[in-house]
Amino acid sequence: MWDAKATENELRELTSVQLGPETKEYNLLRADEEYQNGNVTHSIYHQVQALFQCADLRFVTEAQNLENQQPNTTEILAEASSQEKLDYKNNKFLQNILKYHQKLEQRKPKQKPPKPLEHLDFLQDLPDAESGFARISHICQELPREWCVLQLCKSFNPATTYSTFCEIAAAKGDIYLSLLLHCRSPQLPATCLRFSSDALSDLFREYATLVERFRRVVTVDPVAVKTQEAKAKYWKELNAFEAYLKKLISDLTSIFTPYCSLFLGKRYDCDAVQQQTKVVYARVDELCVEHSWSDHQRILLSQAALHANRLPQSQMKQLGHELAHNDNETEALLVYELLKSCANEWQLLEQRQSVAMKRYPLILVVDERLDHLHWEQLAPMQECTRIKSLHNLWRLFKCHKSQIQHGYYTVNIRSGITLVNPDADLQKSGRRWRGFLEYWLTHWPHMFETVPSEQFMLEQAFKADCFVYAGHGSSLQYVSGRLIYRNRIKGVVFLFGCDSTRVLSSGLYSALYGAQDYFHGALCPTVVGTLMPALDANIDNVSAHLLSQWITPANPKIIPWTHIDRVAWLSQGIVQAQSGTTETLDQQPDYQMGSLSAILANLQMGRVEPKIYNCCVYVCRGLPAWNLAVQKLPF
Repeated sequence: MWDAKATENELRELTSVQLGPETKEYNLLRADEEYQNGNVTHSIYHQVQALFQCADLRFVTEAQNLENQQPNTTEILAEASSQEKLDYKNNKFLQNILKYHQKLEQRKPKQKPPKPLEHLDFLQDLPDAESGFARISHICQELPREWCVLQLCKSFNPATTYSTFCEIAAAKGDIYLSLLLHCRSPQLPATCLRFSSDALSDLFREYATLVERFRRVVTVDPVAVKTQEAKAKYWKELNAFEAYLKKLISDLTSIFTPYCSLFLGKRYDCDAVQQQTKVVYARVDELCVEHSWSDHQRILLSQAALHANRLPQSQMKQLGHELAHNDNETEALLVYELLKSCANEWQLLEQRQSVAMKRYPLILVVDERLDHLHWEQLAPMQECTRIKSLHNLWRLFKCHKSQIQHGYYTVNIRSGITLVNPDADLQKSGRRWRGFLEYWLTHWPHMFETVPSEQFMLEQAFKADCFVYAGHGSSLQYVSGRLIYRNRIKGVVFLFGCDSTRVLSSGLYSALYGAQDYFHGALCPTVVGTLMPALDANIDNVSAHLLSQWITPANPKIIPWTHIDRVAWLSQGIVQAQSGTTETLDQQPDYQMGSLSAILANLQMGRVEPKIYNCCVYVCRGLPAWNLAVQKLPF
C-alpha cells in the first residue's frame, strides 16, 4: 500500500540532483490530489516543487564549487608534507610554478569569500506542504511589488514516464494556472484555477505537430520554386498555415476565457491610478462581503475589475456566471454591472492620462511541457517574460536585485558584440545583417562569417554588456553547455536563430533544456529568442527593428530604421532612407523605448511583422530589462 508520508520522508533525505524526473510526476500527482480535496495552497506547493525538479543543479552549483576548491599558495604550502617541502626546495621547476601563482594572486584584488548559493532550493528541509506554501508566499512577497507572477503547470499523466517528448506534448492533461503574485498581494493569498476540457486535449495534439507542419511548408528547394505555379502553391500553403495557427491561438484564448485578464500586469503607478484602484477594490470587497464570497472569487473579480476596459461585454457576462454561486443570476448581473462601470471609468482615466494605459511586466513561470504554446498571445499588449521555475526566478532576482528598479532590471548599454552567420551559408541574411550593423552599430565589434572559438565566446561574447547572435540555432553549437555554467554572463543576450530558445528533450523521458537554461544557469539576466523556426527575411527584419529601438546607435543623426527602404535592404542589404525622408533619430524622441518587453509586446501585436507566424515566435526569458541609455525610467 502506498504511504504518502513515508514517500515524502524518503524524498526529503535526497538532494534535488538525486531525485530525478520521477519526482516531478510524484509532485504533480500530489498536486492533483490536493486540488481535488480542496487544499488549493497545498496543490500550489506541489506544483512549484514539480517545476523545480526538472532543473539540473549539478551544473548550476559547479562553477562556485570549483571556485571554492581552488586553494591559494599559502594553503598549498601549509598542507605539504615534510618530504614535499624538501622536494620543493630542491626543485627549481616547482619553485617557478609557485612564484608564478603568487604573482597572479597579487594581481587579483582582494575579494570577500564567495557566498554560498543559498537561493537554489528555498523549499529544502521543510516538513510539510503547509510550511512549504508559507515559504513560497514569503519568497513572492520579497519579489518586486510591481510584478504579477503567474505559474502554468500541466497536470499528472502516468504515460509521461515512458513516452517521448512529442507524445508527452500531445498527451491529455489539465492546466493549473496559479496566481503566485497578483494585484491584491499581499493582502490576499495565492490562488489557483484548473482548466480541463476536450478542447484542451485537442489543442495539445495540434500543438505537438506545429513545428513540423511549418517546416514542411517552408522547406523547399529554391531551384524548384521558379515558376509562377510553384510560387503560388508555396504561398497558398503558407497562408493556410497562417490560418491554422490563428485558429490554434484562438482556441487557446477560448479555453482561458473569461480569465484572459489574469495575463495582464499591474497598472503603472500615478496618483490617479492609485485613487481609482482603491475605489475599484472597495466596490469589489463590498460585493464579496455582501454575498459571502471567498478570497479566490475576490482575487479573480479584482483582477477583472482592474482591467475591465480590456474585457468585451460578453466576457464580463461570462465571468459573472463563472464566479456566482450555483450560477446565481442576481450575483452574475451584479458582477456584470460592476465590470461595465469600472470599464467606463478606466477608459475615461486612460484618455486623461496615457500612463494609466501602461502596465508593469508579467512574469510567466511556464512548465517545460507547456512552453511551446503561445502564451503571450493571450494578452499581446502586455509586457511579459518567461522563466522555467519560481526557484530560477528567485535566483536571478537575488543575484541582480541591486539593478532592479520599479520591476525592471536596469542596464546602461553603450557597447556590445555580435556574431553573425558564423557558418557563412546564409548569404542573403549575412548581407542584411552587415548592412544593418555597419549602419546602426558601427562602434561595436562584429564577427562576420567566422566560426568562433570557445575562448571567444567565453572571454568576449559572454563578457559584453550585450551579445547578439544571428545564425543557425542558438550558438550553443560553438561552446559547451558545461563551460557556460562555469562562467558568469553579465549582459543581455539576443539569439536570432530558428528554435533558439525552444526547449527540447535529450532522450525518452528527460528534463527539457533550451539555450536559456544554460544562460540563466550562468546568471544571465535576460535572453531573447524564438520558440520555433522563422523565415530568414522576417527574422532579420524583426531583429533589426528590435535592436534599433532598444540599442543606442553610434550616431544620433542617422535615419530611424522604420524610415529605411525596406525592399532595398531585404533584397540587397543596402541601407538607404525612403524617398523624401530627412528626419533623424534625435528628432524622434519617442522612437526608442527603454523597456525591452514593451518592444516585444508591440511585436506580438503584429506592428513589425503582421503575419502571426512571424510575430508570435519571439519571447523574452528571465528578468524584464530596461535600457537607461535610451530612456530614463518614468517613475
